[in-house]
Amino acid sequence: MSNRDLDTLRKVLAHDLMQVYVRLILLFAVAWFSVQTFAPFLPLMLWSLILAVSLNPLNQWLSERLGIGEGKSAGVFVLFGLLVIGVPTVLLGVSSADHLRDWIAMFSEQKVVVPAADPQVADWPLVGPALYELWERAHEDLMSAAAIVQPQLLTGGKVLLGAVANTLLALVLFFVALLIAGFMMAHAERGADQARRMLSTFTDASRGEEIQGLVVATVRSVSNGVVGVAFLQALALGIGFLVLGVPAAGVLALLVLLIGVLQLPSSLVVLPVLAWIWLASGIPTVMAVLGSIYLVAGSLADGFLKPYLLGRGVETPMPIVLIGALGGMAAEGLIGLFVGAVTLSVGYKLLMSWVDHSVSEQDSFDAVRSPSEP
Repeated sequence: MSNRDLDTLRKVLAHDLMQVYVRLILLFAVAWFSVQTFAPFLPLMLWSLILAVSLNPLNQWLSERLGIGEGKSAGVFVLFGLLVIGVPTVLLGVSSADHLRDWIAMFSEQKVVVPAADPQVADWPLVGPALYELWERAHEDLMSAAAIVQPQLLTGGKVLLGAVANTLLALVLFFVALLIAGFMMAHAERGADQARRMLSTFTDASRGEEIQGLVVATVRSVSNGVVGVAFLQALALGIGFLVLGVPAAGVLALLVLLIGVLQLPSSLVVLPVLAWIWLASGIPTVMAVLGSIYLVAGSLADGFLKPYLLGRGVETPMPIVLIGALGGMAAEGLIGLFVGAVTLSVGYKLLMSWVDHSVSEQDSFDAVRSPSEP
């Protein structure tokens, strides 16, 4: 090859490499900008997708019952969900605002009367004298006592306002996610086909469909094992609260539901209720014993139902799903329940597929080599 040919080849290679570098830089720039643009909406879209995958079987059932298309049934489903969840939420918020306004009016008009301090409080170790002095001052002049603990009140008020603001934001995001989930359920077939095609670009057609099925089954399994168990537990304990005449039974049942979704023990609500039953309710002893047994059994039911429902309908072993859900929640919060379970399940599936493929190749190689050996 002559020098002229080598120079021409170098120029062609340099031109082609420059084209490759420019295209890669542009591709990375577009990908980075797309990720940065979509990042603020990622939690909302994840919640919408989780709700759509979890609720789509109910939407299909409703479509068959009403004899209408899945798009119309999704609209009916979302409207019903907004009414069932939104109306009690608004009423609870209005009631809370009314009570807060009444308390503010009582404090501003100094109608709140603190009873006289108990002298035995002064004998408590460490905090007794200071607590007794503050209690006595509050009995004589509530506003002066409030001035003493003003920094603590301001700090607690900021924390409370922050919690209220986060709760309101979470509710708004949930309602928006439910609306988007309704749109996704209306186009479920098209969305499932797009997901299969996208996954097939990274693997093959059969493997992409298998991974999609695993993701859907895992999301529904976690929904049943976490949200479903929390709902059943809240319903069972709420009925017990109503039968026993526990004050604010509906609010306590809602609190049990929230605690169950957050993977906290329902005993945080049940134990104070048990204390009220035995110390202040005046319920007959037989009914108190039966009610206590029922409430304790209801508070422990999630320990038996959750492992069973978390592994139902999924080929992945239940401990993998459970570890993924709990670890994901510890790392990413509530949404990590689903993301962690899905990620660990898919990772386990890919690992086992790789292991099976490697073992089968080794077996085939051994089978081919063994006849040729003397």
